[in-house]
Formats: sequence, structure tokens, C-alpha cells
Amino acid sequence: MLPQTMWLKKSVEEQLQNLKANTGITPNVAARIAFFRSVESGFVFNKAQDYKLSGSLKLDKFTWLGKTQQVTELLLKQRYPELSDKELQMAWAAHVDDGVSVLRNYQNLNEFIGRI
Repeated sequence: MLPQTMWLKKSVEEQLQNLKANTGITPNVAARIAFFRSVESGFVFNKAQDYKLSGSLKLDKFTWLGKTQQVTELLLKQRYPELSDKELQMAWAAHVDDGVSVLRNYQNLNEFIGRI
């Protein structure tokens, strides 16, 4: 399954930090929402594409995923059964990257809640 310590791309971290500044939603909670929005939209991770995890915000798996940990890992394993644990982390990060693109433009919590 997913490794104990996980991180994202630097650009995604910055978008999550900006979202926190605008809405007060912490990066880990926003990452969970972004992941599931990406899955719902049909995004598919392509492991042939070079996806670099360059961020500095390294958190343990439980902090990133919270109570969604089992569901997240099962979804990833179901969608990508051939991937290694490290590749699953990259798939998770790519889904967060895809999902945060929709969330990053919200300017306040009311707008965020109204659109979710």
C-alpha cells in the first residue's frame, strides 16, 4: 500500500497553502477533497509520464488521508493493481494535482462550500 511518509509536487503544495490562506481549509483536508474529485472526474494516472514529487511538506500517511485512508488505498489498488507502493504514492499525488486545479480558485470558505 502507500508508504508511511508522503509528499506532493511543490506547485501543488503552494496551491494547497494558498487555498488554506483563502478558506482556512488545511492542506491535508484539501488534498483529500482534491483526490476524490479527481477520481470522480475519471482522471487516470499514467506511470509512463515522469511525475516528480518535489515538495517539502512531508507528512505521515494518516495525516494526509485521515479516516479516508482505507478507501483511498483500496481505490488506488483497484484502479492501478500493477503499481508498486512508490508508484501508488505518485498516482495519489497526481490525483491530488488534478483535483486541486478545480479547488485552487476559491477565494473564501463560503464560495468553497457553495461549490462542493
